[in-house]
Amino acid sequence: MRILIISDIHGNFHALERVMNEVGYDVAVCCGDLVVDYPFPEQCIRAVKGTVSRICLGNNDYTVAYDKKASDNLGAKYAHYAAALDRVTDLTAGMVSDESKKYLLGLPRETRFVLDGISFYMNHTVPNMPLHHYLDLALPLSELNRYYEDVQADVILTGHTHVPYIKKCGNKILINPGSVGEPRDKDPRASFATLDTSTGQIAFGRLEYDTTETVQRLRELNFPNYSLFCLRNGYLPDNPDEA
Repeated sequence: MRILIISDIHGNFHALERVMNEVGYDVAVCCGDLVVDYPFPEQCIRAVKGTVSRICLGNNDYTVAYDKKASDNLGAKYAHYAAALDRVTDLTAGMVSDESKKYLLGLPRETRFVLDGISFYMNHTVPNMPLHHYLDLALPLSELNRYYEDVQADVILTGHTHVPYIKKCGNKILINPGSVGEPRDKDPRASFATLDTSTGQIAFGRLEYDTTETVQRLRELNFPNYSLFCLRNGYLPDNPDEA
């Protein structure tokens, strides 16, 4: 069985569409954040509903589903983004149908499942921490293990950082597939991972996609400039107004 692992779509439908159409898979799973930052949240939700078999709630899914302000849950790292994030969240909420909002409301905070004899634990961030909590990738392995020491699973799937990585946590494998729609590792191509259950092989992939319509809609709808900057460069600018 080949499992496609995706995360952090952020309303970027053209990136999602390219990955889902290009990558061969038997089962697709998603680590959350379907919406916010790009102008096709409704299309992304509908696509995920039709193709993804396992999913969990992301922090931006939560903000839109529960009519929250993004600025209410910002850490110091992104405090200067408060106004821009509130604006893009409001824009997103206005583009999501009642049916899709209900879908977001039903997403689990975390989920466990078994595929082809392998046990999985999925959480957008880390267990027992707020949804907006960012895992410091420079943490010593001993500290990283503390987050997951009580998790009973062969494979742990996570997202939120927008940076792909694989780590060994005791006898568990921790996989972050990076971001389909908004990579932040200085590579703007859509990011994903695959796991072959027959061989145990884990692979990361990147795909280019057409951004023409996305750029046009970002400008037409007056999205914050950081969305366009990240689309082009693969990382967030220091100033959210930088394009």
